[in-house]
Amino acid sequence: MYTYCIEKGSSRNPEGKKSYLSGSKKIKEMSYDQFLRFIFPEGMFDYFELSDFKEKSDRVEIYFEEKNIHPKEYATDNLESKGFYEQVRMQDYPMRGRSCLLFIKKRRWFNHSTGKYVSRNWKLVAEGTQITTEFASFLKALDRLSRS
Repeated sequence: MYTYCIEKGSSRNPEGKKSYLSGSKKIKEMSYDQFLRFIFPEGMFDYFELSDFKEKSDRVEIYFEEKNIHPKEYATDNLESKGFYEQVRMQDYPMRGRSCLLFIKKRRWFNHSTGKYVSRNWKLVAEGTQITTEFASFLKALDRLSRS
């Protein structure tokens, strides 16, 4: 875990490199997890985990995989994770002057109760929970892109 803890002047990060953040007050420690939750829509990390990050000269690529948490609509069924559907690519807000691409893998499960493959119904998630408008828009775009 990387943390910031600054008091008067500069400090060093875990690798020993100088940090140029400064201030007279102590800044609250912040983990990568907290920082990522700040950048991405609220609720994102309830369903997805960051699997990779690639920094290119003209863009940033961020990869997410859906967690292996069974959808509530199949709570009584016997589900077995069978990997992922083909990843979906989404354009996000630019970061540091570079385009930002999100690559998202939606999980699929084999439903032994019905003999069919199933996935999470993102429309139900958006409608049935109290999530932010931003995350609801993200889910709608994900659903739309995964059908094309």
